[in-house]
Amino acid sequence: MSLKSEVYGLLNNAQRLCRDCPEAKELLTTLEEMRRRLDLPLRVAVVGIMKAGKSTFLNALMGADILYTGNLETTYTVGWFQYGEKPSITVCFRDREKKEEPFENLEKWSVRAFEKENPRINDVKYLIIHYPSPVLKQLEFIDTPGLNSVYGTDAQNTLDFLAIKGSEDTLYEASMADAVIYAFNRTVAGFDREILDAFHEGQGMAASPINSLGILTKVDMGGIWDIFSGKTPVEAAEAVTSSVMRNPEIKSLLFSIFPVCAKVMEGYGRLEEADWKALSQIAKADPEELLELLFDDRTFAACEEDVYMELGTTASRTRLMELIGKYGILEIAGMLRKGAGRDEIGKTLREKCGIQSVQDILVSHFGNRTFLIKTQYIFNNIRSTARNIRKSGKASPRLLDICEQIIENIDDLMSSVQTLKELKALQMYYNGQLRFNDEEELQDFLRATGEYGRSPEIRLNMPEGSTVKQLEQAAKDKVALWHGKASGFMLPGTYVEAATIIARSYEQMYYYLNALVEE
Repeated sequence: MSLKSEVYGLLNNAQRLCRDCPEAKELLTTLEEMRRRLDLPLRVAVVGIMKAGKSTFLNALMGADILYTGNLETTYTVGWFQYGEKPSITVCFRDREKKEEPFENLEKWSVRAFEKENPRINDVKYLIIHYPSPVLKQLEFIDTPGLNSVYGTDAQNTLDFLAIKGSEDTLYEASMADAVIYAFNRTVAGFDREILDAFHEGQGMAASPINSLGILTKVDMGGIWDIFSGKTPVEAAEAVTSSVMRNPEIKSLLFSIFPVCAKVMEGYGRLEEADWKALSQIAKADPEELLELLFDDRTFAACEEDVYMELGTTASRTRLMELIGKYGILEIAGMLRKGAGRDEIGKTLREKCGIQSVQDILVSHFGNRTFLIKTQYIFNNIRSTARNIRKSGKASPRLLDICEQIIENIDDLMSSVQTLKELKALQMYYNGQLRFNDEEELQDFLRATGEYGRSPEIRLNMPEGSTVKQLEQAAKDKVALWHGKASGFMLPGTYVEAATIIARSYEQMYYYLNALVEE
C-alpha cells in the first residue's frame, strides 16, 4: 500500500471515530482541516528582516510584476499567493470578515503608503492573492513584512501568520507554512537564528533543512561583486554562501543558501520598448570601455559627458540603472551584442541571476517531498491536539481512548513506512546527530534517501540508460554493503539506525527490480 493510501486511511478512520463521539468536536475539526491540507500545494513562506528583498525575490520567482517594491519599507500585510486563472485578491480581516477586491487594488491593501487613504489596512490579517503563475500550481508562496519592522503591527502580522507567536484571533486556516525560505541580506545574524528556531519550534519539530533554505539577496550591489572580476554576482557570492554553510549551526537549520540577483530579474520584466532601444544603443559600446563606464553607478546614470551621452540620455540611463542595475545592463548588452533575442535573454538571465536554481531546488527538494513534509506536519499537529486533550483532565474515558488510538496509529505508521524512516534519518544527519565515516558513505546515504532524486539510476549512482539487470545487481551489492555496516561492532546508535534504514531502502529497490527482471 502506498504512503498516500496509508495516510488517507488513517485520517478517514480517525474522523470516523470522532464522529461517533460528540465530545471529540475539537479533534474532528483538526482532522478535517489536516485532511484538506494534504490536497493543497506546499505552502512556502518567504521571511526575513526588513529590506531583505523578499518581495523583489517573489516577483522574480513568479515571473511577474505583482508586488510593490521600493527603497523604503513597503510590505505591510502578509500576502498569500495561490494559483488562479485570473488575478484577484481576497482581503481577510482580523474579525474573520472576508472581502473580494479588484486585483488593481493590491497596493491599496498591502503597501504602508496607503495607510492614510485606506485606514482599514490596519485591520487586515492577510491577503489571498490569486495569480496565473505556473509555479503556483506546485507551490504556494507567502510574502511577509520584515520581522524587525519598525512598525510593530507589521512584524506581528508575520509572526501570527506563521504561528511563531500566535494570538487568539489568528485564523486557523492560515496557521503556518509547511516550509520556509529565509532571505538574508549580507550576513546571518543572531536574530535570524532565533526566527528560524522559532519557526521549527512552532511546527513541533526539531530545526531541520528538510523544509527550510536560505537566499542571499542583493549580491550584485557592492561588497561582494567586482564588475572587473569576470564573474557574475552569483558566482562571486558562492564563496560567501559556502563559508556561511560551513557554520554547523546554520547547516543544522538550512538545506543550503542560494545567492540571487532578484532585482535584475524583476526589472527585466518591467523593461519597455524605449528601454530596449536604450540597451541596444549601449550594446554598441566597446565591452572593455563599457565596464569602465559602468563602474560608478551614479556617474553612469547622470554624467552628461560625450562618452556617456553616446549611450543614451541621462533619463534613459537613470531608468535602466533603477530597473536592472549595472550588472543587468552589462549582461543584457553583452547578449544583445551576440544577437540574442529577448526570450533567450530572459531565460539566460533567470539562470545567471540564481532564480532558476532556487526554483529547481524548490521543486526537487521541497516539491518532490511535498506529501512527506505535509504528512509530518499534520501528524505533529494531530498528536499535539490529542495530547492537549489528554492533559486537560476534562476528557471522558471514550475521548481519551480515541486520542490514545489515534496517537498509536500515527506512531505505528511513522515507524513502519520506509519513506518516513528515510526522512527521519535525513533529519538526524542535518541536525548533526548522525556522522558517516567518509564522503562515499555520505553520498550513498543522500542518494538512497532521495536527496538527489527518486529514480533507480540516481539512487544507485548508475549511468542513465543502465539495464534493469544492471540496476538489480547494483541494488543487491548495496544491500550487502549496508547490512554489513549496520552490524558493525561498537557503533553509535544513530549510525546503526541510519545504516539499517539505508539497507532496507536498497532492499526495496532490489525486490522491485528483481520482479521486473523475472517478468
